[in-house]
Amino acid sequence: MLTNTRPTATPTEGADQKRPEPSSSATRPEAPARRRSSSTSLWTTTALSLWLVYPVIVVLLPDAGLLRRAPTTPLTVLAGTWLVVLTAWTFCAWRRPASAAASSLAHYLPWINAAGAWFIVWQLTTSKLGLLAPPYFAAPEVLIASFAGDWRLLLSCLGASALLFVIGYTAGSVLGFFTGLLMGWSRRADYWLHPLLQTIGPVPAASLLPLALLLLPTTYASAAFIVGFGAWFPMATMTRAGVRSVRSDYIDMARTLGADELFLIRRVAVPSALPDMLTGLFTGLGTSLAALMTAELTGVDKGLAWYINWVKGWADYPRMYVGLIILVAFCRTLMVLLFKIRSSLLAWQQNLVRW
Repeated sequence: MLTNTRPTATPTEGADQKRPEPSSSATRPEAPARRRSSSTSLWTTTALSLWLVYPVIVVLLPDAGLLRRAPTTPLTVLAGTWLVVLTAWTFCAWRRPASAAASSLAHYLPWINAAGAWFIVWQLTTSKLGLLAPPYFAAPEVLIASFAGDWRLLLSCLGASALLFVIGYTAGSVLGFFTGLLMGWSRRADYWLHPLLQTIGPVPAASLLPLALLLLPTTYASAAFIVGFGAWFPMATMTRAGVRSVRSDYIDMARTLGADELFLIRRVAVPSALPDMLTGLFTGLGTSLAALMTAELTGVDKGLAWYINWVKGWADYPRMYVGLIILVAFCRTLMVLLFKIRSSLLAWQQNLVRW
């Protein structure tokens, strides 16, 4: 009879064997957190230094060609206020490193540093050293003074541009949605409409302004028409592509369960084409804004583009720059709002597509 002669290890022998030492990353799981905290502290210190140096430059350094010190400007108060806000923000992040304030601060600190460096260079090259001479270039405080003296007209022009854009963009997007849906769902409609879409759609919206002024009763309606035309073509194209790309087995399965045509359109075709439709909205946003700028130069008597062209005619470049800044802020607001809508409607895609 065979017996197990396999030697067994004694407790002493097992104790004498050396176990592998854990790695340094296993013993120090907080190392990445410490590195992130150190990087955040460095960025924060740099930001505080830059935004502390900026008001000192504005107040203490003399202007170009002047022997006296520059007076305190509203921009100094603005920089001081932002410095206080940044300090309070940093204090909240320091007291609670895992809070939303800390993560938000870590995300925006590079932009805060870039803005501080940009304002210092801007101030030095314009009013302090005179490298960029007026009237074509202006210091930050000059732009603030121009906005303070003309803010009522600027807000009125912003409201007029926003209203014209909303009317034209909404009408063009809705018309483009129904046009694309009709072409994507009906082959007969696609036969007749798609060649027209390919022929008329690529025409720049601004080139149709003389025809719109001739056919429509008012200049405001003509301006709204070309803004809407800029949104109509990309919306119709992308909606058609999205509807035609719906999988046929989805439609066949719904029809097997008794779905009618209206149900197939509302619950199958439109939800499946929603990502393409939102792409059409993004594309139409840019073309509609370009058409808006052209329309305001000839079709309306108030708006941001009208204001920029008006002050440029008087060679008032600081007010022109203020109008451009407000126009950029308006366009960015529309883009961010559209991204929010897209994130809400396509929440189910967040783990599938990066956007």
